[in-house]
Amino acid sequence: MKSFYKSSLPALIFFSLTFCAFNSFSQTTLIPFGSSWKYLDTDIRPMNWETSGFLDGGWSNGNGQLGYGDGDETTIVACAACSAKYITTYFRKTINIPDPSIYSSFTLNVKRDDGVVVYLNGTEIAADNMPAGRLHSTLASSGISGAGESTPISFAIASGSFSSVNVIAVEIHQNATNSSDISFDLELLGNLPTPTTLTRGPYLQMGNQTGITIRWRTAAAINSRVTWGTSFGTYPNVIDDATNTTEHIVRITGLSADTKYFYTIGSSTQTFQATNTNYVVTAPASGSDRKFRILALGDCGNASANQVDAKNSFLNYIGSNEVDAIITLGDNAYSSGLDNEFQAEFFDIYKDDILKYNKLYPTPGNHDYGNTQANSGVRNNAYYNNFSLPTAAECGGVASGTEAYYSFDIGNIHFLSLDSYGREDANTTRIYDTTGAQATWIKADLTANTKRWVVAYFHHPPYTKTSHTSDTEQELIDIREKFVRILERYGVDLILSGHAHGYERSYLLKGFYKATPANPTLVDSDFRKLLHTTDSSSAKYNGTALSCAYKYNSGQYNHGSIYLVSGSAGQLGGTTLGYPQDCMYYSNVTNGGVLYFETDSNRLDAKFISYTAPGNPTPVVRDQFTIFKDVNKVTDINVTVNDVLNINASWRGNYYWPGNGGATTQSIVVNTSSPGTFNFKVLDASVNSCLKDSFHIVVSGTLPILLSTFSATLNYNKVLLDWSTVQEQNNKYFTMEKSVDGRNYNYLERVNGAGNSTNINYYHLIDNAPFDGVNYYRLSQTNFDNKVTYYEQKKIIYRSSNHINVSIQNVEKNKINIIINSNKSQRVQLKIIDMLGNQITDQALIISLGTNNKILKLTEGAYVLTVTDTNGQRITNKLIVQ
Repeated sequence: MKSFYKSSLPALIFFSLTFCAFNSFSQTTLIPFGSSWKYLDTDIRPMNWETSGFLDGGWSNGNGQLGYGDGDETTIVACAACSAKYITTYFRKTINIPDPSIYSSFTLNVKRDDGVVVYLNGTEIAADNMPAGRLHSTLASSGISGAGESTPISFAIASGSFSSVNVIAVEIHQNATNSSDISFDLELLGNLPTPTTLTRGPYLQMGNQTGITIRWRTAAAINSRVTWGTSFGTYPNVIDDATNTTEHIVRITGLSADTKYFYTIGSSTQTFQATNTNYVVTAPASGSDRKFRILALGDCGNASANQVDAKNSFLNYIGSNEVDAIITLGDNAYSSGLDNEFQAEFFDIYKDDILKYNKLYPTPGNHDYGNTQANSGVRNNAYYNNFSLPTAAECGGVASGTEAYYSFDIGNIHFLSLDSYGREDANTTRIYDTTGAQATWIKADLTANTKRWVVAYFHHPPYTKTSHTSDTEQELIDIREKFVRILERYGVDLILSGHAHGYERSYLLKGFYKATPANPTLVDSDFRKLLHTTDSSSAKYNGTALSCAYKYNSGQYNHGSIYLVSGSAGQLGGTTLGYPQDCMYYSNVTNGGVLYFETDSNRLDAKFISYTAPGNPTPVVRDQFTIFKDVNKVTDINVTVNDVLNINASWRGNYYWPGNGGATTQSIVVNTSSPGTFNFKVLDASVNSCLKDSFHIVVSGTLPILLSTFSATLNYNKVLLDWSTVQEQNNKYFTMEKSVDGRNYNYLERVNGAGNSTNINYYHLIDNAPFDGVNYYRLSQTNFDNKVTYYEQKKIIYRSSNHINVSIQNVEKNKINIIINSNKSQRVQLKIIDMLGNQITDQALIISLGTNNKILKLTEGAYVLTVTDTNGQRITNKLIVQ
């Protein structure tokens, strides 16, 4: 009769069962039957023989099955001819397991005759057919014969029992001193976790220049692994999260800006996706002016044929071009924003294409809150649980402290994702309460913005006449009359909404809301083009009548805004009294589609992408418009004879130079071989032009200044700009401009000139925030009569190694707060010296990703603060303590 002894270490052994009777997991063989073992047949038990430190060089060696007396042994152990048999025979083996953590458990299968005791790294882990309280000389409880000798018994060994190098030691005990045979063999199996399935994702969140959050969901709780690299199929980087979960959220950092990375998702034992469409393109470097492409999905989540057709028509339209961001305009899942609705109506529709390789920045709608105001203060619903959103300005802008609303930057575009349905301030304020938390943050964020283009998006439209009406629905009236004036005042270019299930595009509106709270509500019939628009053309920019693009200058001023309702990416149809709305140039409730727009430097083009017919996703552009900024320039230039002079059109697009042989390039070279005054112009077309730049060029024998030197020098994370003159005549000031492409320059700083001077004059500027990549600097000089002379340009290549920036805040008397922002966790050295050179403090700080605060108490006076990071970047600031 076989008896079972349970080890005194219950964490290691759970049960004994017939081999593989109930295994539902996949297994890896770590020690097969028939393996080689060291063995010793003696009546003396060696001391510590079961531990890793024991030297077994004198032991014999043989392959299983080991034993004697049955005739089926591969290796006969030494005592086969003994008349009196040794009670115990000893077996040892060393086994390497490089990563035991990948196994959920282990299975030990042992063939024995008669009793067996198994040790792992000196600790007993299993025993069978042996009495309790036994010694090495104790007889087995009973004899094993026949099929019992060749049928293995199994032991389950818990995960975590094994290390990378292990000694397995086995005692085989006879049940009698005159027993005629013994048998031993052993098999060790590593049990891999039961494979599970991917039920959601992957999808990409919180994308910025150096990182991305990748999310996915699995049917069973397992650990998480992401690998990535810049070449498909080669993934040198890996990040693991050992937590077993079904909701996998992994953030990878340390990436380079505007770079394509391929990734895989899975666990330590399983890969779910590793295709050539599993990739992400990181956000571009700050100041980048290349073309950026944005997709907006409004009211998309209803699993309709329209949703699929709208998606497929856009994919066919965009082709192989990369999209830099996807934004949603609310109502991502109908009708109650439940998790199963998000699954079926959002993730299942987009999972195989746009979600796995595009950065997603959503905003909530009323259905995402369950379509009831009673839930609008709740931040623990499916929308917030399904998305990872910025709260601390991780992707640009000003920190909002909440996932309900946030901002982010894509190149030269600043986005605000707003919440038009949720409540803040303990459920007392909404977006249109201008002193509430959200409106206060919006004003702070827009004040801080320096990007050329600004786009605000939220769910509820201030102007609509499709399935909702802004004439009578109070929350739409409140948004129009109390809130949108903030966006217009700060120069927001596009204001995007959903909620109404169609597409509507306004003229360039300005001030179409009541001027004071005492005024009556303005409804659509009050709209007047001359009063409420800054430009009432179609802005289609396609050569037809009244189709010139909208044009205005950059900056935080009220130049007018375009309001778009794009709520037909899923839901479609319905009109209200007065449709189409008078303030809208174009309206469509018949054809579903998506809003797509792109910026290219100072040009923005937007299009309503639809499909040809239901089931036919051939893309159709049903509406389009264009905006230009900072065009129609008039420039005066003074140069000397034979100077090299290039003049450039101020926009991206088409060009026609009527005075230069009809050239069609953005830039032309001006012949300066003869003195004189010359006028040039460039148009965007040979006839019916909408854009024109003019250049007044004076070529003379002398210049108002004689430039002696001009240099640009990279100094850590700054660019030092120095120049000198040996003569100045009528010199009002110098202007330094900056560019990423050497063609389109933006103002950097102005320095007053010396007027009239025959002395050597030295000038100095610092660019504290160079672009990551190529920087061009151009120097010009302006006379007192406002004539401008351009000089050479300098080129600097800056690769950002900045991991920290430092600012100082006075807290209270004799106390300062040193604020260190870091793009990674690292160790920094903080030093402070006083004005006499005495060291006040020198300490190492461990800082984390994001904002870190260090409060110090110092006596009144002036000091120099130095912070040095692990890359050797040193930031020095002067601080005054009062």
